[in-house]
Amino acid sequence: MHRKPTIRDIAREAGVSDTAVSLSFQHNSRVSAVTRERILAIARRLNYFPNRSARNLRRGSSHTIGFVVIEITNPFYARMIRSAERIAHGLGYEILFAESRWEAQKEVRIVSNMIENRVAGILMCFCENTAESLNLIRQSLLPLIAVDTCPPRYKGSYVTNALASAGGMAAEHLLEAGCRHPVFFNASSAMSGFSSFQLLLKGFRKGLRSKGLELRNSAVINADWTIEGGSAGFARLLASGQPFDGIFCVNDLCALGVIDAAEQTGRRAGKDFAIMGIDNLEIGSISRISLTSIDQPYDRIIELATQSLIESIQNNRPCAVHKRLKPTLIVRESSKLG
Repeated sequence: MHRKPTIRDIAREAGVSDTAVSLSFQHNSRVSAVTRERILAIARRLNYFPNRSARNLRRGSSHTIGFVVIEITNPFYARMIRSAERIAHGLGYEILFAESRWEAQKEVRIVSNMIENRVAGILMCFCENTAESLNLIRQSLLPLIAVDTCPPRYKGSYVTNALASAGGMAAEHLLEAGCRHPVFFNASSAMSGFSSFQLLLKGFRKGLRSKGLELRNSAVINADWTIEGGSAGFARLLASGQPFDGIFCVNDLCALGVIDAAEQTGRRAGKDFAIMGIDNLEIGSISRISLTSIDQPYDRIIELATQSLIESIQNNRPCAVHKRLKPTLIVRESSKLG
């Protein structure tokens, strides 16, 4: 066969209707198992692939969920994508994911493309640089759940981290470790206004204040949430002359950069100063690093969000989930003093 095979070709060879062939490619098909397997075997032999886009256009929707993250290369976003794919697949859905990389117009294009491709709903990590994406989703009437964080003044469904609680937890731990000059390593200047980082800083300040310590602006270092950013931020901290004996970093990657830069100046984390991060990356648990971190329940976040979204789609009713999940402190050697 020199042309692309069609449903009709498979139906003719299998001795069934076109409808039976179409149904055989659907999850939980009502076609008998024996007939379905015969149809799929013929389709594989003929190298037939169903045109899902055309089917979605006819239906006006699909069994595909859009998932927009900020950076696929970031370990916790990659982790959430894997979990979302596993959960969705078990419920008969596929995940179409994309990254915005903090770019407002890219986020808008991604959302527009997902709507045009008839996704059934969207899981969204907003870059918070534009309101246009949210407006497009609202106009499309697609079910939406914000994950990880919510944009300011967002009123829709969400499953997120309790980031202010994480900041307070870090403050309490560093004070208990004996720190009297704590410093916060924030995101870069361009990203520090993002709600996640603002909530962390707010919680950290509040936790210190509750114990009688004020975090001065000079003790907030704009670094980045990368290893390189942490290293550069530590150099700026030393150059500023700001006293420090404890550092809370905006994530674990930043903390790893600080530890590396500190060692190059003869300072050791867990001896000369305490340091902790957030995300509890696997690399932080190895004995050479032993990084104290705050573990955020990303697997549970995406599990709740994905299940809630699919339930909303299947029952044709609005999403109604509003949850902030509390973090867990993982204490290791890096947050000790002396």
